[in-house]
Parts: sequence; C-alpha cells; structure tokens
Amino acid sequence: MGAFLTSQVLLVLILAGCGATFDYEALRRQESEGDHFTAALSREYKAFALYEADSMYDWPDAAHFGDKAMRSARGVVALPERIADWRLPTAEVGAISAARVRLIAVLDGGARRRSPATAALAQARFDCWLEQQEENWQIDHIAHCRDGFGAALAQLEEAGLAAAAPVHPAVYDRGDEKNQDSGQAYALFFGLDRSELQADELATVDAIAALVRRGGSARIVLGGHADRAGSQTYNQALSMRRAKTVRDALVALGVSPARILSNAYGETHPRVDTPDGMVEPRNRRVEVMVGPAPAL
Repeated sequence: MGAFLTSQVLLVLILAGCGATFDYEALRRQESEGDHFTAALSREYKAFALYEADSMYDWPDAAHFGDKAMRSARGVVALPERIADWRLPTAEVGAISAARVRLIAVLDGGARRRSPATAALAQARFDCWLEQQEENWQIDHIAHCRDGFGAALAQLEEAGLAAAAPVHPAVYDRGDEKNQDSGQAYALFFGLDRSELQADELATVDAIAALVRRGGSARIVLGGHADRAGSQTYNQALSMRRAKTVRDALVALGVSPARILSNAYGETHPRVDTPDGMVEPRNRRVEVMVGPAPAL
C-alpha cells in the first residue's frame, strides 16, 4: 500500500509539472464576447491551447497558452512570446527575431485598435510558430503557423500600421513576471542586384556599431534578403553577400565578429509579397536586430 501511495503521489507531481492540473474545463466554458483585441486574442489562444491538449497531448504548452487565453479574456493584453524563452534551432533564430520585431511594430502602430481580429490572429500564429519550431519535427504544422502569421502580418503592414523603426524597448508579459526586451531593429536596403552598401545607409551602420560598442553584452543578428527577380539559387547567394557586407562593415567599425550572427534567406521571407520575377526594392535588404544576448 505504501509503495502504491508513493507511486500515486509521484504521478500527481509529474502531472502537475506537465500542466495536466490546468483547469481545461474552465477554459472550454470560457466565452469571450466582443470584437476588441483581448477578446479576439482570447479566442485564438483558447483554440490553440485546446488543440495542444486534446490532439497533441502537449500539457505544458497547452496550459501556458490556456493561461494566456484566460488572462486575455479578463482584459489583460498578453504580449507575444519572447525568443529567449524558447529553445529554437539556431538557424531559425534570425528569421523569427526579425518577424517578432515586425509584429511588435504593427501592434504598437495601432493594429490592436484598428484591426483587432487580424492582430490577434497574427500574434497567436506567431506564438504557435515558436512553439512548433521548438519541437522542430512537424514540418506541416510549422509551415501552417508561420504562413498564417505571415499572411496576417502582411495584411496589417499593407494597411500602414507598422510603427517606425527602430523599435523601442517594451515590456513583455509572461504570466506575472515582467521581462525587459531592449532589442532594436533596423533595415538596410540595397540596389537591384547589388550587395554593396548605399551611401545613405552608412550613417545607420555607424549608429548600429556605436550602439553595440556601448553595450557590453549586446549582440547583432543579421538577416540578408533578396527580391524575387532572378532564380532562388542566385537570390540565396545574393542575400548572403548582402549580410556579409553589413557584417564586414560592422567589424571594420570595431564590432567583434563573435557578437554577430549572420543569416541568409534569399527570396523566402519577403517584406512585400510579389509574384516570381518581380522587382521590389523593399525586399532587397538586410534586417539587423540588436540586443542583449539573452533577448536574442
């Protein structure tokens, strides 16, 4: 009997640690009425949390997003997940960091008020993308969340809701704790089929280097991009050359190479979605994320 009770206690502790003690029935009964942002966000998180619980048996993540759903239903503005809180594949960190910066820009630019349903969808799909990318094995689920986020974000950006870069520090909410994310984002643009810095971008590079030199723990994540004029193979190499150009310029200005992570995405992460073969100046860029190492 003693051994049985010990096993039962152990099982309860394991389930509690896995999120199985979360009140899923209360979440199922929850009805978030209205068209304001927190109500829409609550509905998105509720659907995601119950899917994780009922279909994937992922109790910890189901409980986490269920809690965000319930807090949103109470009118709390739950904010997007922090990159540092998830164990993401290194190769994906740059793209997701840049995506998060763009999401924060539209949310801060008025999307919560002017397009609450689309803003809620973008935030929930972004969080879904992080959750699926951490697991990193269900490729179709990753794509579903990432592409859903991208489509919603593009709709918000096309409506002119993005706040001006650089993105200023903001407080991100995860449960009761407050985390300060002091990342700043920049975009450097390039000429057609060119990988050298344009003259009007040099001042921005100087400012980035000065910012990093002042911050003892600051790191830089670079993401090189191309438009869809040319082949995918060519554009991948072109985006890599662009990222290398920015990296070399920063190193020449005194930034340690160890502080810089470079990524190249070719034409796969456009800022403006276009048909294949179309020239688009806003897609010819290197996105730069600067922040303390834990935040990146």
